[in-house]
Amino acid sequence: MENNLQNNHRNLATCIHLLSFGKWLFPLGNFILPILLWMMNSKKSDFVDHHGKQVINFQLSMTLYSIALFIIGAVIIVFAFASGGIEFIEALDRMDGDEWMHGQNMGIFATMLGVGILLGGAILLLGVIDLVYTIKGAMQANDGMLFKYPLTIPFLSTKTESNNPTT
Repeated sequence: MENNLQNNHRNLATCIHLLSFGKWLFPLGNFILPILLWMMNSKKSDFVDHHGKQVINFQLSMTLYSIALFIIGAVIIVFAFASGGIEFIEALDRMDGDEWMHGQNMGIFATMLGVGILLGGAILLLGVIDLVYTIKGAMQANDGMLFKYPLTIPFLSTKTESNNPTT
């Protein structure tokens, strides 16, 4: 009976990790689905509680990082347009051969292209980190081991974190 109970807790923790893929079903699914399962089962086991808090902290952190990257990109692009974006758009509209690629227009274009590549790459990297560590967390939970996500802001502290300040 005890082994069956432990197996149930491992399965619940694994499901909490995997439910963070709910973001592909509907907006904020990566929060809502794990939170619902965690809230219904957090009192049953410290193991389930730990994994639930880790998933929620990680998903909140990844969302905040993505929003911050988006805001940084938007601010840079707005400033690039403010420094001469109207002339850039007019030059593109005229398409006078290669004339739109000279002077300030080229600087604006290079800024927007560079920001797009850098921030797009950073957001892609966050997505890969999210995918890899969500799967790794689910596998650790299924094996009955505690898991701590990297790059996570501890919004909800777990008992293992509050008892051990060095982790």
